[in-house]
Amino acid sequence: MASFKKVETSVVDAKYEGGIKVYLESAEDVRIFSEHWFSHKQDKLRFVSAEGEQSGGGGCMAVINKVAEANSQKIEAYGIVDRDVLLSDAKLDLFWEADDTKFHASDPYGENIHVLRRWELENYLLQPEAFAYEVSRRISRSPTPDISAETFLVEVDDIIQVTALTTYSVANGQKSPSPAFGTNIPSGSDLSQEIDKFLKRQFPAPACPDISNDAEKIRSFDRSNVNPAERWERLTRILDGKKSLMRLCRYISTNLGLNSFDHWDEMRGCLANIIASIGQIDEELVNLIDEISSSSLA
Repeated sequence: MASFKKVETSVVDAKYEGGIKVYLESAEDVRIFSEHWFSHKQDKLRFVSAEGEQSGGGGCMAVINKVAEANSQKIEAYGIVDRDVLLSDAKLDLFWEADDTKFHASDPYGENIHVLRRWELENYLLQPEAFAYEVSRRISRSPTPDISAETFLVEVDDIIQVTALTTYSVANGQKSPSPAFGTNIPSGSDLSQEIDKFLKRQFPAPACPDISNDAEKIRSFDRSNVNPAERWERLTRILDGKKSLMRLCRYISTNLGLNSFDHWDEMRGCLANIIASIGQIDEELVNLIDEISSSSLA
């Protein structure tokens, strides 16, 4: 009996659903784009998770492959991937590029794949104003504690260290430590000791792992001669997003007694909603979605 070439159901379905497909790395990313930030674009766009029906099966390369597959079937599709794909894909010069214009001019995966200028989607949630609004909503006492870029910069040295641990590990073929790494450890020397222990497990002797060079590369994104808000905005390009979000939520939970902030994964939707309500969705994303929705085949 003659066999028929198997065509993925998702591709067949896409032909009949209409609209431009925008593939994202996970179902959580899709929720933020479709429910919080760009619901008004869904007459022309369909945000799709590269995970499909299998949780955890997405990621950057899955997005790239899904877009290529759809385009090969004459389905107009685009993809949005995290900056950290460049780290795991050994495109290190581009990963460490601090100039936005040069970074976006590269198109390492083709014109239909947009590489985010920040580490991952969580970085676009790291807005002090959104945290301040959420703190004021959840706290009853007066005066409301001040949350600003200065608050976040208090934690930045620790965030740089855990980010450098990630960049060094992934660039050398090892897994990234979990987002919760080091959150229960006091900052400073105690955190440094925990990082050293992790590195020795990942890279046993005679290797001599050293994350200091990576930490300096991260600091090169900082601009010490500008105001704290600008400094934080620059740094969030290259800080590990999930680790940053978890550490900042833990910092607020511990110092303000807001235990509900400990549920950092639930905070994503709250922050995304606030950012939309105050009109602070990152210009990069707004311009990108406008450009895709205005494409000639829309």
